[in-house]
Amino acid sequence: MSSKIYWTSIEYRYIKKVDKKDLKGGFVYAFINANDVRDVLKKVLIELAKQNLEPIEIEFISPYDKEMEWETKEQTEHFKQLYKESKKTDNVVFDDFYAYKTDLEII
Repeated sequence: MSSKIYWTSIEYRYIKKVDKKDLKGGFVYAFINANDVRDVLKKVLIELAKQNLEPIEIEFISPYDKEMEWETKEQTEHFKQLYKESKKTDNVVFDDFYAYKTDLEII
């Protein structure tokens, strides 16, 4: 079975208290080199647990279209780089983590 590059959007919460006690959770994109969606889910759950994070919602898991265009050239290039990096590894490649204190306040 040949692997593909998948991407996912994850909303998470902290399992343990973090240094900034007022942080409740956040969201992140991740890129994963995997055989199928079950493989993606397994890898993502393991990596989140290693970082003391628990998924609240996995919005989607989908093969990444390397020709996808984002709103800006910079964004398109940024995500192409994450795609290329994930092709070289079996590890989950996370984009920037965005944390929030409440459901309405993103920091």
